[in-house]
Amino acid sequence: MSLLRRIVWFIEGHLNRNIGLGDIARTAGISRFHATRLFGAMTGQPLMAYVRARRLSEAAKVLMGGADILDTALGAGYGSHEAFSRAFRAQFGLSPKTLRDPAIGRTLNLTEPFPVTDTHSLPDQTPRKVSAPALSFIGISGHYSTRDVSGIPGQWQRFRPHIGHVDGQKGRVTYGISYNFAGKDEFDYMSAVEVQPGSAAPDGLTTLTTPANTYAVFTHEGHVSGVLDTWRHIYDRWLPASGLRMAHAASFERMDERFDGKTGNGIVEIWIPVL
Repeated sequence: MSLLRRIVWFIEGHLNRNIGLGDIARTAGISRFHATRLFGAMTGQPLMAYVRARRLSEAAKVLMGGADILDTALGAGYGSHEAFSRAFRAQFGLSPKTLRDPAIGRTLNLTEPFPVTDTHSLPDQTPRKVSAPALSFIGISGHYSTRDVSGIPGQWQRFRPHIGHVDGQKGRVTYGISYNFAGKDEFDYMSAVEVQPGSAAPDGLTTLTTPANTYAVFTHEGHVSGVLDTWRHIYDRWLPASGLRMAHAASFERMDERFDGKTGNGIVEIWIPVL
């Protein structure tokens, strides 16, 4: 059973409990950080927001069948009528008692169980382990939600004219760095080049230093538009099978001379910080 399937199975079996991120992570046998990253990458949704939406959607269906509000609240894992009503209003924008009108119930945007199907198979990989020192970068950084990363290609388009013209740049390798997750469904992404430590960023660019880490290095081959499929397989399949644990640190895509930035084709290395 894949990690995502295990997570969804656990959530669906415990909608009557106020389960937390720690409960889900323990069931899947991974860290809270990894659980959050995995679910966001695979579904484009924040994990705990999905849990809340599923509990309240099932409760709404019960209410539309004429059930008592307090009984429904307790059955959904809420300790009181008031707590349930607050959560229900925050989710749907109306109070539970309005569902006594069937016409209103039909307008609700309910969240159904996430359909877990296997993505197309990718070749098996055994990642190599690399111990890297602290690294310094200069580039353009943007803030994104796991639900919408559509701005990243445009960010790269804005950064490409700077490549080769950054003071202190080391070589021509480029990096796409994901950082500042902090267990949320949002993160920062930097399009960058490596620079000498202490290099100053020109106007419009920013700096980032990553500490020394050990990385599991995977490869994506083909057009860069398919890199999300490779990330999903790493989180859901390859990383768990490797026996390694993901560290709470920045991860990055590394693009050297094997990648053609003009066409988007070639090999992209994916570096995952591990313990």
